[in-house]
Amino acid sequence: MNRREVHLILNPAANKGRAESRRKEISRFLLERSVEPVWHVTEFPGHAGRIAARLPEDALVVAVGGDGTVHEVAASCAGTSRTMGILPAGSGNDYVKALGVGTRLRGALEVLASGRVRSVDTGEVNGIRFVNGLGIGFDAEVAAGVAKAPEYLGGSGRYAWSVFRLLAKFGCHEATIKLDGERSIEVKTLLVAAALGTTYGARFRIAPEARLDDGLFDVLFSEEVTRSEVLRLIPQALRGTLLSHPKVHLERAREVEIELREHVPAHVDGEILTPSRTFHVRMLPGSLNIVAP
Repeated sequence: MNRREVHLILNPAANKGRAESRRKEISRFLLERSVEPVWHVTEFPGHAGRIAARLPEDALVVAVGGDGTVHEVAASCAGTSRTMGILPAGSGNDYVKALGVGTRLRGALEVLASGRVRSVDTGEVNGIRFVNGLGIGFDAEVAAGVAKAPEYLGGSGRYAWSVFRLLAKFGCHEATIKLDGERSIEVKTLLVAAALGTTYGARFRIAPEARLDDGLFDVLFSEEVTRSEVLRLIPQALRGTLLSHPKVHLERAREVEIELREHVPAHVDGEILTPSRTFHVRMLPGSLNIVAP
């Protein structure tokens, strides 16, 4: 770490308020390496992104929280000369798995101290930046349900709770998926995902082959499925074998246009978007500088 100070953006509410308790440990680690920690504590949703946007262009900006904090900080650092770091302190911590940082704080601190700066891809959907993935349909409805789930269940438990609540009323959506402005796919689908990272909802490996720096989205979608088929898809998603199901398909593309017959819920990096009938997704290759192993 060849810097004299690091800006740390802390979400004190992350992981049921436990993130705040790691502050002393993080500061001690940095000070032992002659690095001055400059703390910024978020006070409301969206605050992390605002803080990051005001920091110097050459700053090292570290998200200390869960995937929501990572999402906000990354959106403000992408396309700038700022470098981002991540210290996982949430309940899901999906993005750090794809990045190779891991979910343990001590290991992430070591990466921050001795890792290298990589240029990784980000995505944009209807003008909104994201780093891990976009989900439309069932995936987004699950993400919305996670916010209502009992906190004691933890990251993956809350995700599973939401899934099973939705099984009674789920439906498939008529969609047209256009890839790179050329090939169009007409499908009645449970969900469409454009993934950069590998994992959603703490343990669901929906895109195990996705890479953060190949300039392509892993675009997953299903054909129309029944409730019993959804029940079989869930353990496959946990094992990372979703693509072995005959009704689940993978394409790769730099640009994706999704048109639906009705307004459908969507999320990016677990953050809920306004339901829409159209989603224009584009790749922003190498747009984020980030500390990785």
